[in-house]
Amino acid sequence: MRNIDAAFHDALVSGRDKGIIPRRFVYITAKDRSTGAPASIGIWNGDEDITITVTSAVTGLPSSRSYYGAMNIEMGGITRTANLTVQNVELQMSQIADIAQEIVRGYDVRLAKVEIHEILFSTETRQPVSTPFPVFLGEVDTAPIETPAIGQDGNITLNIVSDAISMLTRSNPKKSSYEAQLRRGGDEWGKYASTVGTWKVPWGSK
Repeated sequence: MRNIDAAFHDALVSGRDKGIIPRRFVYITAKDRSTGAPASIGIWNGDEDITITVTSAVTGLPSSRSYYGAMNIEMGGITRTANLTVQNVELQMSQIADIAQEIVRGYDVRLAKVEIHEILFSTETRQPVSTPFPVFLGEVDTAPIETPAIGQDGNITLNIVSDAISMLTRSNPKKSSYEAQLRRGGDEWGKYASTVGTWKVPWGSK
Protein backbone atom coordinates (compact mmCIF):
# COMPACT_ATOMS: atom_id res chain seq x y z
CA MET A 1 0.00 0.00 0.00
CA ARG A 2 1.28 3.45 -0.85
CA ASN A 3 1.54 6.01 1.93
CA ILE A 4 0.06 9.38 1.00
CA ASP A 5 0.58 12.67 2.78
CA ALA A 6 -2.10 14.29 4.90
CA ALA A 7 -2.84 17.10 2.43
CA PHE A 8 -3.51 14.67 -0.41
CA HIS A 9 -5.71 12.55 1.85
CA ASP A 10 -7.71 15.57 2.98
CA ALA A 11 -8.24 16.64 -0.65
CA LEU A 12 -9.64 13.22 -1.47
CA VAL A 13 -11.92 13.21 1.57
CA SER A 14 -13.32 16.67 0.77
CA GLY A 15 -13.64 15.85 -2.93
CA ARG A 16 -17.31 14.95 -2.65
CA ASP A 17 -18.15 18.49 -1.54
CA LYS A 18 -15.45 20.58 -3.18
CA GLY A 19 -14.48 18.44 -6.16
CA ILE A 20 -10.96 17.52 -7.25
CA ILE A 21 -8.66 18.43 -10.13
CA PRO A 22 -6.37 15.47 -10.89
CA ARG A 23 -3.29 16.10 -13.01
CA ARG A 24 -0.52 13.90 -14.38
CA PHE A 25 3.06 14.85 -15.13
CA VAL A 26 5.17 12.86 -17.63
CA TYR A 27 8.96 13.20 -17.65
CA ILE A 28 10.81 11.61 -20.57
CA THR A 29 14.58 11.06 -20.68
CA ALA A 30 15.73 10.07 -24.16
CA LYS A 31 18.77 10.39 -26.41
CA ASP A 32 19.29 13.66 -28.29
CA ARG A 33 19.61 12.74 -31.97
CA SER A 34 22.08 15.55 -32.71
CA THR A 35 24.48 15.04 -29.79
CA GLY A 36 23.75 11.51 -28.60
CA ALA A 37 23.58 12.78 -25.01
CA PRO A 38 20.66 12.06 -22.66
CA ALA A 39 18.06 14.83 -22.63
CA SER A 40 14.90 15.22 -20.58
CA ILE A 41 11.60 16.92 -21.32
CA GLY A 42 8.41 17.15 -19.28
CA ILE A 43 4.76 17.41 -20.35
CA TRP A 44 1.52 17.45 -18.38
CA ASN A 45 -2.22 17.60 -18.95
CA GLY A 46 -2.58 21.19 -17.80
CA ASP A 47 -3.14 24.24 -19.98
CA GLU A 48 0.04 26.20 -19.24
CA ASP A 49 3.75 25.57 -18.85
CA ILE A 50 4.73 24.98 -15.24
CA THR A 51 7.81 24.48 -13.08
CA ILE A 52 7.14 22.28 -10.07
CA THR A 53 9.03 20.18 -7.54
CA VAL A 54 8.27 16.47 -7.74
CA THR A 55 9.61 13.41 -5.96
CA SER A 56 12.01 11.64 -8.32
CA ALA A 57 10.95 8.07 -9.07
CA VAL A 58 14.64 7.13 -9.44
CA THR A 59 16.30 8.78 -6.43
CA GLY A 60 13.30 9.44 -4.17
CA LEU A 61 14.54 13.00 -3.68
CA PRO A 62 12.79 16.31 -4.50
CA SER A 63 13.52 17.51 -8.04
CA SER A 64 12.49 20.81 -9.63
CA ARG A 65 11.31 20.21 -13.20
CA SER A 66 9.64 22.13 -16.01
CA TYR A 67 6.61 20.70 -17.82
CA TYR A 68 4.97 21.90 -21.03
CA GLY A 69 1.20 22.23 -21.07
CA ALA A 70 -1.50 22.43 -23.74
CA MET A 71 -0.40 19.09 -25.19
CA ASN A 72 -3.89 17.59 -25.48
CA ILE A 73 -2.67 14.55 -23.55
CA GLU A 74 -4.78 11.42 -23.22
CA MET A 75 -3.51 8.63 -21.00
CA GLY A 76 -4.84 5.22 -20.09
CA GLY A 77 -5.32 4.03 -16.55
CA ILE A 78 -2.43 2.79 -14.45
CA THR A 79 -3.19 -0.58 -12.92
CA ARG A 80 -1.87 -1.17 -9.41
CA THR A 81 -0.95 -4.81 -8.89
CA ALA A 82 0.99 -6.81 -6.32
CA ASN A 83 2.38 -9.33 -8.81
CA LEU A 84 5.07 -9.36 -11.51
CA THR A 85 2.74 -8.59 -14.42
CA VAL A 86 4.29 -6.20 -16.96
CA GLN A 87 2.06 -3.11 -16.92
CA ASN A 88 1.47 -0.94 -19.98
CA VAL A 89 0.48 2.72 -20.21
CA GLU A 90 -0.58 4.35 -23.48
CA LEU A 91 0.14 8.06 -23.80
CA GLN A 92 -1.38 10.00 -26.69
CA MET A 93 -0.63 13.60 -27.61
CA SER A 94 -1.47 15.89 -30.49
CA GLN A 95 1.16 15.74 -33.21
CA ILE A 96 0.64 19.39 -34.14
CA ALA A 97 2.26 20.50 -30.88
CA ASP A 98 5.87 21.59 -31.40
CA ILE A 99 6.97 19.85 -28.20
CA ALA A 100 5.40 16.58 -29.34
CA GLN A 101 7.35 16.79 -32.60
CA GLU A 102 10.54 17.52 -30.69
CA ILE A 103 10.03 14.48 -28.47
CA VAL A 104 9.70 11.95 -31.29
CA ARG A 105 11.83 13.60 -33.99
CA GLY A 106 14.46 15.55 -32.05
CA TYR A 107 14.95 12.70 -29.58
CA ASP A 108 15.45 8.97 -30.04
CA VAL A 109 12.70 7.75 -27.72
CA ARG A 110 13.38 4.04 -28.18
CA LEU A 111 13.73 2.65 -24.65
CA ALA A 112 13.53 6.20 -23.26
CA LYS A 113 12.93 6.31 -19.51
CA VAL A 114 9.56 7.69 -18.43
CA GLU A 115 8.40 8.88 -15.02
CA ILE A 116 4.72 9.56 -14.38
CA HIS A 117 3.59 11.58 -11.36
CA GLU A 118 0.10 12.36 -10.07
CA ILE A 119 -1.19 15.30 -8.07
CA LEU A 120 -4.42 17.01 -7.09
CA PHE A 121 -5.00 20.73 -7.51
CA SER A 122 -7.19 22.69 -5.13
CA THR A 123 -10.49 23.74 -6.65
CA GLU A 124 -10.30 26.96 -4.62
CA THR A 125 -6.71 28.13 -5.11
CA ARG A 126 -5.86 26.18 -8.28
CA GLN A 127 -2.57 25.24 -6.64
CA PRO A 128 -1.14 21.76 -5.94
CA VAL A 129 -2.26 20.38 -2.59
CA SER A 130 1.04 18.52 -2.11
CA THR A 131 4.20 17.40 -3.89
CA PRO A 132 3.47 15.22 -6.96
CA PHE A 133 4.33 11.59 -6.21
CA PRO A 134 5.50 8.93 -8.70
CA VAL A 135 2.94 6.36 -9.81
CA PHE A 136 4.76 4.74 -12.74
CA LEU A 137 8.35 4.22 -13.87
CA GLY A 138 8.86 2.69 -17.28
CA GLU A 139 10.39 2.90 -20.72
CA VAL A 140 9.05 3.57 -24.19
CA ASP A 141 8.34 0.34 -26.07
CA THR A 142 6.95 1.80 -29.31
CA ALA A 143 6.12 5.32 -30.53
CA PRO A 144 4.01 5.20 -33.70
CA ILE A 145 3.14 8.46 -35.46
CA GLU A 146 -0.25 8.37 -37.19
CA THR A 147 -0.49 10.55 -40.30
CA PRO A 148 -4.11 11.67 -40.64
CA ALA A 149 -6.14 12.04 -43.77
CA ILE A 150 -7.07 15.54 -44.91
CA GLY A 151 -9.40 17.17 -42.42
CA GLN A 152 -8.77 14.62 -39.67
CA ASP A 153 -6.71 14.71 -36.49
CA GLY A 154 -3.45 12.83 -36.03
CA ASN A 155 -1.68 11.86 -32.87
CA ILE A 156 1.53 10.47 -31.48
CA THR A 157 1.26 7.48 -29.18
CA LEU A 158 3.92 6.39 -26.71
CA ASN A 159 3.46 2.83 -25.51
CA ILE A 160 5.20 2.63 -22.14
CA VAL A 161 5.97 -0.58 -20.25
CA SER A 162 6.90 -0.91 -16.59
CA ASP A 163 10.67 -0.74 -16.32
CA ALA A 164 11.72 -3.01 -13.47
CA ILE A 165 9.24 -5.79 -14.25
CA SER A 166 9.93 -5.86 -17.99
CA MET A 167 13.65 -6.27 -17.26
CA LEU A 168 12.88 -9.59 -15.59
CA THR A 169 11.46 -10.97 -18.86
CA ARG A 170 14.61 -10.34 -20.89
CA SER A 171 17.06 -13.14 -21.62
CA ASN A 172 20.83 -12.73 -21.49
CA PRO A 173 22.42 -14.37 -24.56
CA LYS A 174 25.84 -14.31 -22.90
CA LYS A 175 24.79 -17.05 -20.48
CA SER A 176 25.17 -19.70 -23.19
CA SER A 177 27.48 -17.94 -25.60
CA TYR A 178 30.88 -19.62 -25.96
CA GLU A 179 32.38 -16.49 -27.51
CA ALA A 180 31.22 -14.29 -24.64
CA GLN A 181 32.47 -16.69 -21.98
CA LEU A 182 35.81 -17.04 -23.76
CA ARG A 183 36.51 -13.34 -23.16
CA ARG A 184 36.62 -14.03 -19.43
CA GLY A 185 40.19 -15.26 -19.20
CA GLY A 186 39.72 -18.09 -21.71
CA ASP A 187 36.68 -19.63 -19.97
CA GLU A 188 35.44 -22.53 -22.13
CA TRP A 189 32.35 -23.36 -20.07
CA GLY A 190 30.02 -22.94 -23.05
CA LYS A 191 32.22 -24.64 -25.66
CA TYR A 192 29.83 -27.52 -26.28
CA ALA A 193 26.59 -25.80 -25.22
CA SER A 194 25.05 -25.98 -28.70
CA THR A 195 25.73 -29.70 -29.26
CA VAL A 196 25.79 -31.38 -25.88
CA GLY A 197 22.04 -31.93 -26.01
CA THR A 198 22.46 -34.34 -28.94
CA TRP A 199 25.25 -36.42 -27.48
CA LYS A 200 24.51 -40.10 -26.90
CA VAL A 201 26.84 -41.49 -24.24
CA PRO A 202 26.37 -45.20 -23.44
CA TRP A 203 26.11 -45.97 -19.75
CA GLY A 204 29.47 -46.87 -18.24
CA SER A 205 31.67 -45.37 -20.99
CA LYS A 206 33.60 -42.15 -21.19
